[in-house]
Amino acid sequence: SLVVVFDEKVPLTAVELGHPDIYVKGGDYKIEDLLEAQLVSTWGGKVVTVKFEHKVSTTLLIKKILNKC
Repeated sequence: SLVVVFDEKVPLTAVELGHPDIYVKGGDYKIEDLLEAQLVSTWGGKVVTVKFEHKVSTTLLIKKILNKC
């Protein structure tokens, strides 16, 4: 497992360096629109989307954790 913080709009460098076997995005994205999905497919990786839920995000989870510490 790997979580990466990046400043770019499209995380091509991070994806290339991480070289994931499975790349996951939220369901609000279309795989065919993701440049990084095309990159992952070049080494046989799999790209999947997960159901998008409003008010549920990694950012909100981190804020919740930090507020309890």
